[in-house]
Amino acid sequence: MRRKITFLNLMIVIALVSFLFAGVALAAGDVQTAAEDYFGGGTKNIAAADIYDNLNDGDASNDPYIIDCRKAEDYEKAHIPGAVNVSAKTLFTEAELAKLPKDKQIVAVCYTGQTASQTTAALRMLGYDAYNMLFGMPSWTLIPDVVRYPFSADQSAGYEVETTANEATETYDLPEPPGDTVAEAAEAYFSGGTKNIKAADLFDNLHDGDESNDPFIVDLRKADDYALGHIPGAVNISVKALFGADTLKKLPPDKQIVTYCYTGQTSSQATAALRMLGYDAYSMLFGMPAWAMVEGLKGPAPFDASKSMGYAVEGTAAAAPAEAPTPTPAPAPAELPVSGGVLVWHEMAAVGLIVIGMLSLTTGAVGFFVSRRRAN
Repeated sequence: MRRKITFLNLMIVIALVSFLFAGVALAAGDVQTAAEDYFGGGTKNIAAADIYDNLNDGDASNDPYIIDCRKAEDYEKAHIPGAVNVSAKTLFTEAELAKLPKDKQIVAVCYTGQTASQTTAALRMLGYDAYNMLFGMPSWTLIPDVVRYPFSADQSAGYEVETTANEATETYDLPEPPGDTVAEAAEAYFSGGTKNIKAADLFDNLHDGDESNDPFIVDLRKADDYALGHIPGAVNISVKALFGADTLKKLPPDKQIVTYCYTGQTSSQATAALRMLGYDAYSMLFGMPAWAMVEGLKGPAPFDASKSMGYAVEGTAAAAPAEAPTPTPAPAPAELPVSGGVLVWHEMAAVGLIVIGMLSLTTGAVGFFVSRRRAN
């Protein structure tokens, strides 16, 4: 009898352990499947001009639901008309998700398109029709001291690049997601803030003399652009293929993973999904141009301030003029025109002489008549 009870207890323990491992596998499968389904079709972005056209087409029924992920004080100064302010840290709570329409387009906006890209990926994995507004609020408008883009091509670090291709040859088990469902994984990640890394910090890591802490670097750009020059050691994986189970197994779960692309927006979306899968992933801010400018690339270029649309905003800074180039004063003429200032003085002098002459004549005439009257 005792042996039967012992055997029964053993079976119960085995069943419980199997259930727990099955639950972990199911959670990983749910997040991985959601990521593969979304990224397999390419990341979703939208230009400021397309949003503006939509908002001004005379049909309010197709207007998107706009989420501004910036700080509250910056939102209050200037935001896209109709946008609501929600921090990325709180967006994926049950209460905030309940406010999002499931039958409308959702547009996420931030400072540069980096944070909005991460939120867009997670929203897409949750089934929302979400889009990242490319390059953030500066693509809508630029306002001095209020809305500006913090990176330009002339700030590129100019670090070394290599053209030799690198391959990921080892395989690993998939890590455990931070939540049992896509929603739980999203909330677990975003509640701690989005994860990014500067090109300078990545460079310092790669050159600190300790290879054991070097990250696994994923270049998400086109193969042709990768071949023209990439960060030393980086492997080239398309974002469309990244979340297939076989590809994910090439990523080490026990090392930092750094993703980068052309502008930091695609890598931001990939990083969010990798984080939700349990990887220690970071997006390199502003993409390859932050590391080095490589000639001949076919992919997207860095943000160009001259292409900001200058659209109207709501907020305390709504009346502030959009940034514009300082006008160049016209050069002084080589010769003064005929109606110039020097001739004016001559003309005034002539008028003065005429007036003095008339006064003299008047005085003389008055004197003449007075003397005639006395004589009479």
